[in-house]
Formats: sequence, C-alpha cells, structure tokens
Amino acid sequence: MATRTPSDRSTTTARGRVPLGRRGFLGLAGLGAAGPALGLQACSSGGSSGSSTDFVFTFWGTGAEKDAVTAVLGSAAQAAGLTAKPQSIPTNYETKINTLIAANTPPDAGYLTESMAMRLGAEGKLVNVADRFTNYLPQALHWYSEEGAVAQSCQEAMTLFFDTDAAASAGVTVPASMDGAWRWDDLVSAADRLTVDADGRHPSETGFKADQVERYGFAAPTGLPQLFALLKSNGVDLFTEDGTATNLDAPEAVAVLQDLCDLITEHRVSPTPAQATTFGASSSLLLASKRVAMVVDGTWGLLDLAASTVNYDVGVLPYHQEYVTTTLSGATAVFAASEHTDFGLDLMEQLADPGRVDLYSSGLWMPAIADCYTDEAKISQWTGGGAHPAGFRTAVIDTVIGNGVAYPSYKIKDFTTIATTITNAMGPIVTGAGDVTDRVEQLAATVNGQLKGAYLDQKA
Repeated sequence: MATRTPSDRSTTTARGRVPLGRRGFLGLAGLGAAGPALGLQACSSGGSSGSSTDFVFTFWGTGAEKDAVTAVLGSAAQAAGLTAKPQSIPTNYETKINTLIAANTPPDAGYLTESMAMRLGAEGKLVNVADRFTNYLPQALHWYSEEGAVAQSCQEAMTLFFDTDAAASAGVTVPASMDGAWRWDDLVSAADRLTVDADGRHPSETGFKADQVERYGFAAPTGLPQLFALLKSNGVDLFTEDGTATNLDAPEAVAVLQDLCDLITEHRVSPTPAQATTFGASSSLLLASKRVAMVVDGTWGLLDLAASTVNYDVGVLPYHQEYVTTTLSGATAVFAASEHTDFGLDLMEQLADPGRVDLYSSGLWMPAIADCYTDEAKISQWTGGGAHPAGFRTAVIDTVIGNGVAYPSYKIKDFTTIATTITNAMGPIVTGAGDVTDRVEQLAATVNGQLKGAYLDQKA
C-alpha cells in the first residue's frame, strides 16, 4: 500500500496508488492468482446480477501486490463460504470505480484513493470503521465527520535512500537517527562531497565541470510527500486548517523551495527533475544508475531495491528547524451496499496483518497497526525478510512513531486535483534561475482558486 494512491506515485506502486511508475506507489506491488480485469462489468453488490456469494475486491496493485492481495482474498473468502472476485485495475482507477457507483453496482470492498474515500465516506457509501480499528496508528485512521472514519490497511513513510558504496568512497556518513539528522547546510555539504565531474572535482572546487557530472550527490525532492515533510520541518503547513488557502507563499515555505532550487542552480549537487527522469523513474533505478547517490522517496522503494544489485541503506531526512517525516497511504474500504460487510471488515484486518501478507517483509508495505512499531517480536516479523537495511529501525520506525505527520491527502477536499497542480509546477519552480518568490506566488494563487475546504481528518 505504500501510499496507495495512484495519483501520488512518483515511481513504485504503493498500496493505495495507481502506478505512475509502479507506486508505484504510495504505493504497492505484490500479491497470487489474478482475477479478471475490471473493465466496466457489473459487480456483485448493489443490485447487480452477480451471485450473492461473490465478493468483489477491486485494487490497483500489480505484480507482487496483485498476487499477495489475491491470495489473502481467496483464502479468506473460501473460509467464509464466499467466492473471491479480485479485480485489478491498474489504470484509470477512480474513473472506473465512479462509473460502477453511478450504475449502482459498486464492488464489495477495495482500495480507494484518499480523496475518494473521504468523499464516499461523507456520502454514507462506505462502512464506518471508527470503532473497529482502534489499534491503528492515529495517522492511519481518517475522520470525515465526528463519528465516521475510513482507514488505511498499511502505512508508508518518506525516507532517505543512499548508495552505500558512493557514501563510503566520498567519506560521507549518512545519519540513521533523528538526533544526528542533517540540517540543510549539512545536507548541501555532504551532497557536494558526493557530487563529482568527469575529472573527479566537486562543485565547490575550482574547475568543476557542471556539464560533465558523473554522479550527483542528491536528487532534489520535488514530489509533494517529500516537500510536505520539508515544509513541516520549517514550521509551515501546506494548507490552512480549514483548507481554504495554501501556505506555499508563506516566507518559511518560499525559503524551502528556494533551497531546493539552489541545490540545482547554485550548488549544482542535484540533477534537474527532467535529468533525474532520464537516469531512472524510481529510487531504485536512480541509485542503480550510479548517477545519483542519495534520494528521498517512500519506503515502498525497498521492494525494488532489495531485488536490485545496489548496495543501499536508509537514513533520516534532512530538515530545517524540527525533524519531521511524512506518513501516507491510500485507503481500504468496504462499501455499505455490500451483502458481506462483516466479511469485508474481517478482510481489512487480515490485509493489515504482517503475519498474513508478505508485502510487509518484502518492503512494499509498512503496518498501520501501532504495536507493530513497539513490540520487538512484531517488528522482527515484518522487517526480517531481507529488504530492510541496517538503518531502518532508527531511520524509519522510530521516526514514524515520534515524528510522523500524516500527509494531507485525506484532509483536503479534492486533494487529487490540488496535488496534481502543485506537482506539475515544481519543475519550473526549482529549475528557474534566481529568486523563486514570483513563481511560488503564482502557484499559490492557482491553488487557492482550487481549494474547497477540509475534512476533520484526525481527532485531537
């Protein structure tokens, strides 16, 4: 599930994302026998012509995620005397689900993007899970009203992936715990040491050839989940509490965006977003290309890195004033029109259990259940598959518990539209010459015109 959201995926498939690349997000790649593609056929609930024993579960995962989800669904349905109907929809997910809902033939349950989950929850089309998943991390339960909530089945977080061979050769020690995390100037210094041109010079050295860079030290993080963490670390939220305005044009936010621009245009330690895409469309491909030494991405990247030949580890994010990491993922929901709502809720619990789904130990998903971050036996269970490197415990688990902040994808109404607008503007903002203020103010004005308010999302 890594952020399971088709709209947010910058590279892999996270549980909850439909692939931009793979998660894909998030988010998520990985699960057993595959069901038929959805197309626009009628599902078994909501007055369709299907058998009353059919249980239709829709999701956007492919590959390992598709196999794993299908396997769990099949086993659970068989035990309940139902017929599993897994339907993988890797593209145009929201459009197809909206079409089924409009035809009064929704699935029984399935993945939902954050915006869709909150909208359908508020419309009474989903089973309220507020009283069911009380053992979840607070940031994995999202309130669309004082009484109603939707939930994630898994969790993802932003982390710093790095090439351990490059770090060793440059004499750079990447911090793996919050107490040693780099402030921004420390990051720039380390990235300079990791950046080399064809003659082995660094950007801070005389004679450095910016047009002949062999390896960049760091890929400037322009994805919105990464940007959200950096903004929060500098004391500014992306949106106002009521969701009617963005804070992108606040001085603290402009300073963060200027820092990202300077990484590329002044310090010359980062490729442009366009250059980075030519090196690889995911964290694993960027590191495997040997053209980038460090990259910020979602933890779902572990799945691909573990299958690669890259020697990698994870470190804590750089920060400005206070350490923060972003937590995120799409939702799993049961439709209220289903004849099998109790089974659907049981299935959600099974998908959330690292003991039943190997996508946790393979690195694609992180648990949404709180004690999976505090109980040593449970931590070992989901981090013991070989995908989680040495720094994972302190760089990720500890930071999620103490400093994880939920991505605003559940809070802001019509977030998918807003996120697309901001993401599309990041390239021109960080690659343009000079002061970014005017470019940021133009973006903020556009975003303010799109904002429609906020949900409660999380209770105090």
